[in-house]
Amino acid sequence: SPKKDQVLKGVWDSLRYGGEFYFSDVYCDRRLSQEIRNNKILWGECISGALYIEDFRRICQSIGFKDIRILKMNEIEINDNKLKKLVGNATFYSITYRLFKLRNIEDKCEDFGQIGIYKGGIDGNEHYYQLDDHHRFYKNKPMLVCGNTANMIGKSWLRKYFEGIGDMSTHYGLFDCSDGVTNNNSNSNVSNA
Repeated sequence: SPKKDQVLKGVWDSLRYGGEFYFSDVYCDRRLSQEIRNNKILWGECISGALYIEDFRRICQSIGFKDIRILKMNEIEINDNKLKKLVGNATFYSITYRLFKLRNIEDKCEDFGQIGIYKGGIDGNEHYYQLDDHHRFYKNKPMLVCGNTANMIGKSWLRKYFEGIGDMSTHYGLFDCSDGVTNNNSNSNVSNA
């Protein structure tokens, strides 16, 4: 739908707190010109309606989905030379986002020294649970989490499958995501994510 803000607002209004929604679409790494948006061939290829990734994030945040998570992201390759010339340096992606309706979510990942532990129990996730593209919780392995992730695993439908340690009473600053941990599969007892 070209009116993603209205669709997302309807989703927000229909969800209960603790609920979530998956949203998959085609996105772009920049805003597209009107010429590209009006191109019938690109429209047929589902490219001309691609929303700029950051504009999607802004729409979500304005509605209440403050910390949107990417579950899956794949680059869309354009092979036709005429279309490549038309879109220039624009890169397109198929992205599946995970949107939680939660209270106390911040626009940045903040560090409160919290730990999350996946206890198991979700069908098809016997050994680990993949929250998003950079949070893989291995069963019974403690993992440092930001305040937003702690809320996602502790105040949504996931809460019965996770143990949370700590609260938000002491703030340590911005959560350090710089190590790029994606799988929590190191040999240490507690890892960052």
